[in-house]
Amino acid sequence: MFRVLVIGAGAIAQGFDSPESDHIFTHVKGFSRHPSCEVIGICDTQFERAQEAAKRWGIAHAATTPEELAPLKTDIISICTPDDTHEDYLRRALALKPGAVFCEKPLGYDVENVRDIVREYKEAGVHLAVNYSRRWLPDIQALQRAISAEWFGNIVSARVKYYKGFLHNGSHLLDILTMLVQPEVVSTRIIKEIHDYTDDDPTISAACTMESSMGSFTLMIEGYDSRQMSPLELELVFERAKILLEECNGTKLTIARLQEHSEYAGFWEFSDIETRRIDGSQTMRSAVDAIVNALRGWADLASTGESALDTLECCLDIKALPKIGMSA
Repeated sequence: MFRVLVIGAGAIAQGFDSPESDHIFTHVKGFSRHPSCEVIGICDTQFERAQEAAKRWGIAHAATTPEELAPLKTDIISICTPDDTHEDYLRRALALKPGAVFCEKPLGYDVENVRDIVREYKEAGVHLAVNYSRRWLPDIQALQRAISAEWFGNIVSARVKYYKGFLHNGSHLLDILTMLVQPEVVSTRIIKEIHDYTDDDPTISAACTMESSMGSFTLMIEGYDSRQMSPLELELVFERAKILLEECNGTKLTIARLQEHSEYAGFWEFSDIETRRIDGSQTMRSAVDAIVNALRGWADLASTGESALDTLECCLDIKALPKIGMSA
């Protein structure tokens, strides 16, 4: 049985779930429901919140800091704290010598610090999993194989819609883009910033030119105010297909093939549509399964410190380039 410590007692740690429901959206419930795991400790800087979470989920130990629970000798540590604390907790978790650490995204804001942390985990032989959740899904992994096999041809364009912080939420979609086509940023223009999350992480809109082994393409980034709406969408247009990934009470994956119009010669349209709906619980179930299998030496992780570092570098490259016509 793998012993699990959860750092943080907020929404993604445990608050989005209830013990009675069959759905699994959080770290505590994901590990609690796995037959090979037991959550034996939870900590939070607000001790009362850790106590309440421990009582709610039947966790034996609650504390303010992970160091207080060091004698428990846990195998897996989950980090579910605010984004700007991840770098600190990643180092503190590594000092406790677990077999694996599962961290919420992003790994941090400073790319050099994150690069050092990823290296330190590799040198220590500790698995570092990052909750870019859609990487864990078999349907997205199958899509990656199909794109790599050039089933859809070269990429033509990409469009992202998101809310609540470019690094916090926008990076989810940039991570999928990085997973599928490994792009590099050539140029970008940040058109607008919305401050609906933190001062360090505004919600940006931008127009980018990207380069990949599958060709050059445009990337349009549309940031929305989370106080108005909360879209998460990634649209990829290839030479022979259009792919749309969106959140609609779970993940919805739509693939449309490019075909010549049946009545208007010389015109082409996306048709022959295939749609798959993915249960929202599957991401956390798949992530926990993958971490357990990695500890057993059965499989590699789909979302790692290295892949999260690639995504962070891509996001920061976009943010660092020139800005025009911005408004708050």
